[in-house]
Amino acid sequence: MTADAPNENNKIILFALVLGTFMTALDTTIVSVALPTMAEELIQAGHDTSNISWVLLIYTLMLSCFILLWSKIGSNKGYKKVFMAGVAIFALTSLMIGLCGFIKELGLNAIILLRAVQGLGAGMVTAMSLAMVSSYLPKEMRGSAIGAVTLAASAGTAFGPAIGGILTTFHWSFIFFINVPIGLLCLILCTKYMHVKENLENAGNRLDYIGALLLFVMIFSLIYYLNKGSEIGWMSDLGIALIAVTMIAAGLVFWWEQKSKDPLISIDLIRNPNICRSSLVAMLLFMAMAGSYLLLPYYLQFVQGYETMEYGFILIANSVGMMIMGPIVGKLADRTGKNKRFVVAGALVCAVGFYMMMLFDANTGLPWILISLFVMGAGIGMALVASTNLAFEYISEGQNGQLSGLTNTFRQAGSSSGVAILNAVFMAFIVTSPAVNLIPGFKHAFFIAIIIALLGFVVAMGLRDKPRDSQA
Repeated sequence: MTADAPNENNKIILFALVLGTFMTALDTTIVSVALPTMAEELIQAGHDTSNISWVLLIYTLMLSCFILLWSKIGSNKGYKKVFMAGVAIFALTSLMIGLCGFIKELGLNAIILLRAVQGLGAGMVTAMSLAMVSSYLPKEMRGSAIGAVTLAASAGTAFGPAIGGILTTFHWSFIFFINVPIGLLCLILCTKYMHVKENLENAGNRLDYIGALLLFVMIFSLIYYLNKGSEIGWMSDLGIALIAVTMIAAGLVFWWEQKSKDPLISIDLIRNPNICRSSLVAMLLFMAMAGSYLLLPYYLQFVQGYETMEYGFILIANSVGMMIMGPIVGKLADRTGKNKRFVVAGALVCAVGFYMMMLFDANTGLPWILISLFVMGAGIGMALVASTNLAFEYISEGQNGQLSGLTNTFRQAGSSSGVAILNAVFMAFIVTSPAVNLIPGFKHAFFIAIIIALLGFVVAMGLRDKPRDSQA
């Protein structure tokens, strides 16, 4: 089967990619709801829970640090192999983490170790998804397919608190058990329908292990600093050392990748202004979105008084906006080849959504909250789908995996940065009691989100659509 396979198989292949992407994205937020319950149960079993935050952090680190390496391995060995291996690892470790909830002898260290392996599997799935869309599906459905996979990643993040709240009422293990049937279904669909002949021209090439090590050091240092900066001190000796290591490693990566015979990141990709700008827009919007996802539950719970399950469903309004606008933009881009206008408009609409959120106070009604979230989600959906589609217009044969890895690395870096930045702004402007004194923190944080979205607009203005006659 080739990329021009029957339409029925194309839709099933896309569904499998959406399943895998949604499943791995879900676990970035679904666990946060269960941490208090998990800690309480571990304490009762006699285990130390001082490192409970690592259940979240280790997953993000392992997912982010190896995306570009998995992308290169996929280009050499086959996208399907890496994708299915990632799904299998993710589902198996999910089952094992869930069982830790019923085997009292296994404590927090076992859960953290398994979460690290789970993050590796998630990185494999994330790295392959966009590359497989570009390689396995016909060009006329690429925009809508990129939209579906992009929205699956965003929706998984947004649905996490709601699904986590529901499943934790039974037991926290169920937030991991839910991945097992999803993973099995994904593997069955891949095995039965994903028979695509891949171009493996680089199959005999050696991996760039030095580049992979330098990238690991750079991304690990950056994400660790962004996630732990408030604890260790942003300007502490350790904080400054982490920033220095990040910058030095980044310089070494750029130097090494230029001299490597088979680099993890093609210099052509980095030098292409449209690819760089598209990736930067995605990073900025993920930065604003992820930061808002951190703060919105606090506003809905402590200011508005909603329960966990209630505010989880309210946050779905954001995903509804994405799911409505994303596919529309994808189809229009497929038909017209025009992406820039949607990136620009999406960034502006996203900024409007954050402005509406900046007006939140203790008396804000539910309709205004839902409309604000919907508008922000609609803008995110428009801009992310169009910017990703535009970047894929500029790649050469065999660069699908590298661009997929580069795009997802930028997105993960944006998410970690957004959480750190908006949380720091929020904490700088609040008084913890009474709850109404949280409002200044939310207003200032959402103002920063507006600025970030508008920066995305500025970058998007420099994009250029590739003429249709040169896209053949």
